[in-house]
Amino acid sequence: MVEKKPLTEEELAKNLREMAPLWKTGKNEKGLPFIERVHHASRFMEGIEFVRKVAECAEEHNHHPDIFINYKRITVRYWTHSASGVTLADVQMAKTIDPLFAKS
Repeated sequence: MVEKKPLTEEELAKNLREMAPLWKTGKNEKGLPFIERVHHASRFMEGIEFVRKVAECAEEHNHHPDIFINYKRITVRYWTHSASGVTLADVQMAKTIDPLFAKS
């Protein structure tokens, strides 16, 4: 199991570049960092199926994202609440679910 301590901005940039380069960084309303990727579905139900696949993977790894559904636009966001930031576990999950974006 990966230690869940927040990554520095430099560590995060390096890990994203190496493991999940299509993910973007941001900060929430409290100023805490996160990583996210957006999926654009062609139909609403395709987006819901994508969410189901992400949820199954998250459940399997016991590391769950925030998921925002806006019609056909699905945003998957990772950050570790207990660490108040992005951890290596978040980046690893981003890498793990990346193939789902291409399949949908």
